[in-house]
Amino acid sequence: MMLLALIRQIILVLERCVERIFPLPSREMARVRGRYKPWSPSPHSSPVSRGEGQDFPSLEKRGQGRFPESPRVPHLRKIPLIPPLPKGETLACTTSLITTQFLKRELFRHELLAQVKILGLTLLLGSLSFDHAIAENVKIGIPSLTVTMMPIAVAKEQGFFQKEGLNVETVLMPASLNIKVLLSGDIQYATTITAGVVANVRGVNTRVVMCFVDRPLLDLVGNPEIGSIADLKGRLVAISSRGGLHDVTMRRIFVQSGMDPAQATFITVGEQGAMLNGIKSGRVAAGLLNPPHNFVAYQQGLKNLGFAGDFFRAPSTGIVTMQETLERSPEQVRRLTRALARARIFARENKPATVAILKRFVRLQDEDLVSKIYDYHRKAETPDGRVDMALASETVRDVRQAEGITKEIPVNQVFDFSYLPPQR
Repeated sequence: MMLLALIRQIILVLERCVERIFPLPSREMARVRGRYKPWSPSPHSSPVSRGEGQDFPSLEKRGQGRFPESPRVPHLRKIPLIPPLPKGETLACTTSLITTQFLKRELFRHELLAQVKILGLTLLLGSLSFDHAIAENVKIGIPSLTVTMMPIAVAKEQGFFQKEGLNVETVLMPASLNIKVLLSGDIQYATTITAGVVANVRGVNTRVVMCFVDRPLLDLVGNPEIGSIADLKGRLVAISSRGGLHDVTMRRIFVQSGMDPAQATFITVGEQGAMLNGIKSGRVAAGLLNPPHNFVAYQQGLKNLGFAGDFFRAPSTGIVTMQETLERSPEQVRRLTRALARARIFARENKPATVAILKRFVRLQDEDLVSKIYDYHRKAETPDGRVDMALASETVRDVRQAEGITKEIPVNQVFDFSYLPPQR
């Protein structure tokens, strides 16, 4: 952006230089009018001699004040505007000579200006290619093509990443691998906050820098024979991974419902489509489904046992990175969060356009279904990418208890929102 501004300024300076060296004809004529009669004699009249052309005080007086003399380039001031007339030459011939000089100067001026603009256009096109060439390559790991990844999808389609000089690639992988791949360095950012907090509690130097939602965007879905959460006692219940969001959410739902999580058997079923098929076939009694799989499940006759966000709040998706990234590339982190913040504002203010983006991202053609998913996401999203410190403390405490870790961990060692854009 700074390079483009500099090129525009150079073009403007060049154009001004051309204007000063080759001023417009109207300015040239303004200088002439106070000294000579701007008049072409009739072919029937006698020619005006050299001495007669200066007997027009009224014209000279009238020219002053109406046409202020423009400043000229210093090295041109010593050159007389109109050379002395040769002996015997009339003013009519001189006026014709001046007109010819004006035309030549004006033609040359236009050609020079055209060359300046062509040069500017070439520099601009080159700078655009240069900007694209130097855009930073960034990889973000995402666990699924769901509405929880909406800010990333919108930022890519609307060009918010590109405007921040980032060439972002999303890498689809299971939630259980998100943080492991982040640790390996194959991606620079992960989106599974709960897994990031678990890794931090276990001693890994991860940091949560942005939260998309402040509660799990999940429904507990059961097969038709399950009437309530109490009916899950002694049954198989599907989660996506151990120690991740599904695990923590399911345990909290059981506790809030007056049940011990040990009264059910949690089994890992990684992919949401496989979990939906498992519930429908009866291999598992229930599982946590996110949109659009929960809405698809209801269309197929499965039962909604509760919205996880009604049982407890917990930041589930957002941006997680390594402390080393924050130290090595702090500006990259700020540009990434700034692009995502713009995408979230765009999504809130432009539902039709966002629904169209979601249709392509989640690969659904049912616009009514995608509109429901959009509204479902709205009730869980954070206003500005932050969560309050009380909720952050509860999240760290719950993960510590689930992992059996007694050591106290400062909240600011897990959550760091200082890289987000200033609050409005």
